Amino acid sequence: MQRQTTRGVTIMTINQKVGYPIILHPETEGGYSVEIPDINGGSWTQGDSIEEAIEMGKDLIGTMLLDETALPASTPLNQLAIPAKSFAVLITVDLTAYRQTHAAV
Repeated sequence: MQRQTTRGVTIMTINQKVGYPIILHPETEGGYSVEIPDINGGSWTQGDSIEEAIEMGKDLIGTMLLDETALPASTPLNQLAIPAKSFAVLITVDLTAYRQTHAAV
């Protein structure tokens, strides 16, 4: 829970954390394609390393859900079709913090 005081009024907000699986696909030339099956019917991004690929996945989820009020369901990891040499990671995004950082002023 976060507490913010503006003009003498304290507003309490509950952090809205969401978790979604991402699938990292190693690329032959290096880096990873990142598949996010639950967002927008399937969304993609990429990263040069595993760490960057995960951060790019978090950023894409935050961007796509920034203004959404109805959030898509998260597919359990054991229900994903994961190709050979690819792997899945469950990531968490704090949408409340993302909105505060990225929302237009």
